[in-house]
Amino acid sequence: MKRGRRSTAPWVALAAAILGLLGATQVSEGDLLRLGRAAWRAVQSLEEPRAPSRGASRPAGAPFSGHPRVIDGDTFDLSGIRVRMQGIDALERDQQCSRGGGGRFACGTAARDALAELIGGREVTCTPDGTLTHGRTVAVCTVPQGNGGVLDLNRAMVRSGLAFDCPRYSKGRYASAEAEAKAAREGAWAGRFTYPWSHRDRAGACGR
Repeated sequence: MKRGRRSTAPWVALAAAILGLLGATQVSEGDLLRLGRAAWRAVQSLEEPRAPSRGASRPAGAPFSGHPRVIDGDTFDLSGIRVRMQGIDALERDQQCSRGGGGRFACGTAARDALAELIGGREVTCTPDGTLTHGRTVAVCTVPQGNGGVLDLNRAMVRSGLAFDCPRYSKGRYASAEAEAKAAREGAWAGRFTYPWSHRDRAGACGR
């Protein structure tokens, strides 16, 4: 991971203060105070933590956990990392879908709300696959269930009918969940909709 670059500004200010004193015929108390403050800022800059590079990813197979902030139906912030759920593509936040009985609804917002409901305030654990997409760590994520098992959030979102299998990345892992959602007319499958990759004008992005 690339290290953040420390600012040189405190050291430039310190050098300027020293040069100013060297060129002065008299040194006042104010001059000494300015030199002291410049020196203090320079020393403090050595102790500042280096900022992590944007889009940093965890190694494949190294899980991390926490309570997320949901962004949309397949993206959330977890433990300071923006996560993109692997192998699926959820309806975009600005998407509208047609209802089976007529009318339209904000299916993209429904996807975001469905993910938040599936999480239900529980701790999420994500296992990254070692890749990044647009600075986001790609991962399969789970939450604990009362029976001692875990719920695969990626699969559950596809089963809700508000996200879709991306065989290009999932290798068909969520195809059965999508088939079940379609058969049950869950979520967007109850009416008419545009696939999220087509909505983004990225035909073929999911490999379908």
